[in-house]
Amino acid sequence: MTTTVLNSARTMVALDNMDQNTMFEFLETMPKECPWVKVGLEQYLAHGKSLITTIHDKYEKRIFLDLKLHDIPNTVAKALGTLSDLPVEFITVHLSGGRAMLEAVQKVRQEKISHVNILGVSFLTSLDELDLSEMFLIENSNLAFKALFNLALETKTQGIVCSPFELPLIKDCEKANDRVLTKVCPGIRFQDEISGGDIGDQKRVLSPHEAFDKGADFLVMGRSLTQAKDINGRITQLNS
Repeated sequence: MTTTVLNSARTMVALDNMDQNTMFEFLETMPKECPWVKVGLEQYLAHGKSLITTIHDKYEKRIFLDLKLHDIPNTVAKALGTLSDLPVEFITVHLSGGRAMLEAVQKVRQEKISHVNILGVSFLTSLDELDLSEMFLIENSNLAFKALFNLALETKTQGIVCSPFELPLIKDCEKANDRVLTKVCPGIRFQDEISGGDIGDQKRVLSPHEAFDKGADFLVMGRSLTQAKDINGRITQLNS
């Protein structure tokens, strides 16, 4: 018998743009249909490890810690090791840190933090084709994305963070490497927000249903849910 997983159970709610009291007030009323939250760099630097344990223990949420670690291999490996006591299930690193860094990350994961899956960040969804061309002098961004995805596969990185627009490229890389990555997609807005131009600082944006249809395993959504006038209505819309 196949059990249907609600889309909301695969949507990570980003706890950004709020102070700690506002965050806790939101978590008190956050629908049970949403078991996942994402804690980013700003909140982690402001409140530290105690925030993570409170969210997990008091509010019983599963946690994606989005730090986007990116430095020389030894520094990133040691930084990752300091997180081994946290009840988190995903942590991000930048794939552009390179092969040696990604291999160092997997080594320390195996030794100290095996309960966590590493997600490699490709190119930020705030970047468009012009940005990528300007920054990396690339004429074909698809080739650059594929290079990063192949690097993730070859270094046994557990998953990827990318725009839903890149999901078809990942499928090609997965097929060629006979290995599957966990695919987490930010840059998600409800269709009425996209139609009204309410997409914040994101540039490559799709609706939840479009992203899941393209093969996303998890979505990341922030203000569309945390600032919703009727969050329960939005959850119903997400699951319909």
